[in-house]
Amino acid sequence: MSWPLVQLIDICDTTQGVQITKDNTSAKPYDGGYRYLYIADFLRDNKLSYIDDKFDHKKVTINDLVMANTGSPGKVFKGKDGILSNNLFKISFNQEIVDRDYLYFVLSSEEFQYILQSQMKGGIQKHLGHKTISQQVIPLPPLETQKQIAAVLEKADQLRKDCQQMEQELNSLVQSVFIDMFGDPVTNPKGWDVGIIGEMLSSANYGTSEKSSTEKKKFPVLRMNNITYEGNWDFSALKYMDMSKEDENKYLVKSGDILFNRTNSKELVGKTAVYREATSMAYAGYLVRARCNELAHPDYISSFMNSKYGKKTLQSMCKSIVGMANINAKEFQKIKIAKPPVELQEKFAIRIAAIRTKVADVKQQEAEYNLLFNALMQKAFKGELNL
Repeated sequence: MSWPLVQLIDICDTTQGVQITKDNTSAKPYDGGYRYLYIADFLRDNKLSYIDDKFDHKKVTINDLVMANTGSPGKVFKGKDGILSNNLFKISFNQEIVDRDYLYFVLSSEEFQYILQSQMKGGIQKHLGHKTISQQVIPLPPLETQKQIAAVLEKADQLRKDCQQMEQELNSLVQSVFIDMFGDPVTNPKGWDVGIIGEMLSSANYGTSEKSSTEKKKFPVLRMNNITYEGNWDFSALKYMDMSKEDENKYLVKSGDILFNRTNSKELVGKTAVYREATSMAYAGYLVRARCNELAHPDYISSFMNSKYGKKTLQSMCKSIVGMANINAKEFQKIKIAKPPVELQEKFAIRIAAIRTKVADVKQQEAEYNLLFNALMQKAFKGELNL
């Protein structure tokens, strides 16, 4: 059985949020104030803003859905009580016809997102318009069936979320081990000598500026999106290139190399990870490849860069140019760092290697749950799911 297809314009209304300058927001709640919601507020609740309650038509509730129109255009969130910023759309609908959770899963699906992304306007900074959303077509079974489908998908989605939560806890454990062995970088309670990162490196070089493509060629190319915020690797969207023997010597990475993301948004600039693969890969120009000398283990420097102190240091020193932030190789090498004995750094590397193994196991489990979830979603939207 296949479900009838409907255009979103026939079942949903979209309303763009309102732009409020930071001068007109408050970090603390007040009488007559209402929460002002940015994209980041749907990801975490650590930095709240409030504005005057005079934009009734821009309000969103937990019963609505929200979609980003810039920044991460097409990204879908379940609603919160507040007033939306102008880089978000409210998606409202008749709850007697449409189940919120069902609609959330449809709009978040790979198939829907692929179609949406292909129709977005703009160059580097893509943006999404009302018309693009309203013209999309989705399957719409009866309301009770929608609720049953959403319940099945919610359970499958929770398995993925449990894996993500476990991965976050393991990444936090790495930082706990770092603090336990080396002390807080802010106060240096163990009294280590303090120097700069450059004193612990034998080299720090920029990657290749040659273009890469999705066409399979000799070498995969590591780019800034392959390094996660936590300092791990994501090889799901690699590009490729060929290069001369001379360039191979310059631009290939080897196990133990540190890769530092020198250009990105202010929040993401400075992402750092240690390469450990046996596969030969090149690295792109937005990355710096650093190699340690006898004074350092790469895991120590990488974990320092990914610590709260390291992240805060990076944000305070980066220079912003047209929405992008930059920290060049020289600036990276001038960052102050404690210099504990390399033998202790090596013991640290052994301890976190066991944690990395657990992270890899969790990632594998998450990948399997992703396959299950996507298979269930495809069947559900085609009317093939046994409910």
